[in-house]
Amino acid sequence: MKQWMKKMLARGWQRKYDRLLEKKTVSYDTWIKNREMERTEEGDDGSPLTVKQVPYEACTSFCLGKVLEKETADIILFVDSGGKASDGAEQEVAGYFSAWGGGFGAADRMAAGGAEGVAAGGVQMLYGDEDVLSPEGIRYTPWLKPDWSPDTFLSFFYFGSIFAVRTELLRQLTTEEKKWILDRDHMGEDVRNGIYSLCYVLARKCGGFEKRRENTGETEGWGFPIGHLDEVLFHGKVNREMGMGKEGMLDVSGMEAFSQSAFAGENIGAAERKLSVVIPSKDNPEILKRCIRSLMAEAAQGTGDAYEVILVDNGSGEAVRKELEKWLEESGISFRYLYQEMPFHFSKMCNLGAAAAEGDVLLFLNDDVEFPEETKGKTGSLLDEMCRMARRPYTGAVGAKLYYPDSARIQHAGIVNLRLGPVHKLQFKEDCMNYYYGWNRGKRNVIAVTGACLAVEKKKFLEAGGFPEELPVAFNDVDLCFSLFEKGYYNVVLQDMPLYHHESLSRGNDDDKEKLLRLLREKDKLYERHPGVYGKDPFYHKYLAGDMLSTGFELKAEYEPEKEELPVRTMDTGELERGAREDGCVMISLEYAGPAADFGGRRDKTELLIQGYCFISGSDNALFEKWILLKPEEDAEKNGGKLSGIRPEPLRRKDVEDNLPDQVHVGLSGFCAVIDGRALAKGSYRIGILAKDRCSRQKLYAWTNRYLEI
Repeated sequence: MKQWMKKMLARGWQRKYDRLLEKKTVSYDTWIKNREMERTEEGDDGSPLTVKQVPYEACTSFCLGKVLEKETADIILFVDSGGKASDGAEQEVAGYFSAWGGGFGAADRMAAGGAEGVAAGGVQMLYGDEDVLSPEGIRYTPWLKPDWSPDTFLSFFYFGSIFAVRTELLRQLTTEEKKWILDRDHMGEDVRNGIYSLCYVLARKCGGFEKRRENTGETEGWGFPIGHLDEVLFHGKVNREMGMGKEGMLDVSGMEAFSQSAFAGENIGAAERKLSVVIPSKDNPEILKRCIRSLMAEAAQGTGDAYEVILVDNGSGEAVRKELEKWLEESGISFRYLYQEMPFHFSKMCNLGAAAAEGDVLLFLNDDVEFPEETKGKTGSLLDEMCRMARRPYTGAVGAKLYYPDSARIQHAGIVNLRLGPVHKLQFKEDCMNYYYGWNRGKRNVIAVTGACLAVEKKKFLEAGGFPEELPVAFNDVDLCFSLFEKGYYNVVLQDMPLYHHESLSRGNDDDKEKLLRLLREKDKLYERHPGVYGKDPFYHKYLAGDMLSTGFELKAEYEPEKEELPVRTMDTGELERGAREDGCVMISLEYAGPAADFGGRRDKTELLIQGYCFISGSDNALFEKWILLKPEEDAEKNGGKLSGIRPEPLRRKDVEDNLPDQVHVGLSGFCAVIDGRALAKGSYRIGILAKDRCSRQKLYAWTNRYLEI
């Protein structure tokens, strides 16, 4: 009878879970239509500019023929016939050009000084986002694109199904440019060949492959020469994501006929080319040797350009030091051994190596990185490709995709900057398929790349100020990338030549209290140094979820936490201990704990926010009621602090559900609690979770190594 009662209770809670999950699940179709209705109600003053739609099939003939001479429309909106422009697309486009476009012609822009002219004359070309429209009128699978990304553009035509150009810019096409475009338009049956080539030529005219003007983000815009209207302007009939990866890269051969070079700066003379590989290391001789041996093998596959290895050792034992010096001499490579005893300080060690480097390109490499012996489909050397990219005038940092050892599981495929901090998107995902419109393929412009393998021209490295010595361990690579981005350069990750990274063999993991506190301090310092970048990433769309540390690409529609203030209940320590046990099956991921005003724009400075997710491994999570626990440390106890509990509303976490298919009912495992900090005594509180089984009355709890400071 007792078991039967438990079973019936469990079924009841499971039904309640299903109803709550359905209530908290908002479809993209509903969410985007509500969002667009709100924008329509906000309204605008309209634009005096006129817009004309032209189908993709007529694009090249319209632009390259005589009909353009008589065109009276200010803007031409090119639309794929495999769908339709949104109802408000023309108005949106006209409004964008009015706000950002000025009345500046392409010739005048170029006379004003390349990309600098964009600041003076405004945007002449833009693209928008798109989704799929079913015959029943349901919208799904949005393609939410990054802001202008020159290397992503060269990898595939990510403008997709809709873009717009000022008529005056089209009239600036020269006879040689038209011929080059027509030659490619006749390649194959896909009309996109000609369109892709046309957009490339126009992008060059707009300064799309030049360094942007310097901007810290504290003023509006980042100086992108090509506009991105980050709203859905097109509804397709089919899901374009399914075909990602099948489109080829743009062949830009022949461009030198009417420009100085395809990319001035990348083809400097052999005598001037030299790569300096800077490797920080200490007491890891075998790991280091493996790294250098694989580096030598990779270099042998390339053009044979000169390179040197600069080993920066912060205090290896004498025996290790002698062993390495002998091994390096016998290897026959050009090397320097910089030895300086000091605590591990990644920034300082890399800066020492850079100062001693003779090469025009620097490659910062962790000693636990390994170049694979061979990669399927690989042609040429990753070292050559990284150097070639780094020498482009608009390129900042060049990173590489990293795998976990002996696998195709992604460790690094580019960093996204969220309000919660920098996140490695696609981490732990198997690299056997395309993710979010080809993010893990080709070359991808991102706001930052990891310093485990990072190449940059030495002159740009110095211009950006090098690695920040205020950040000795964490986020120094992100800081350098932020600095390069603010200087006007584009950072890029190469996705098709992966390396192995035996992560943190050099210094251990950041999993104890002291290291976590240091990590949080260094993250705060990162944004103190770059306040204009906090919570912003032009290569990650505003309609993608930005308030959680997910490595996937969830829609904001799927995750919008309710940030209502919750009461804090003082708990008797005995209440926690009675019938409760500390258990490792209580899995907690704490994403944020701190002032609510720093996260989400809340005005009340006394409010605190705690956010993350928790599930009970191996159990039915529909049966558990969860409480956030705040356990006072010694300083808080002295001020009268007591064990406290907050019962948060369950939060939808589709990412957890997708990533943990073997766990039961984890779709509502999220929590987001806003509390009044005045309800707690001053001091530090350790954060934990108490989970109560509603059927068996069993209580389980676990503590994190994160603390809330009052």
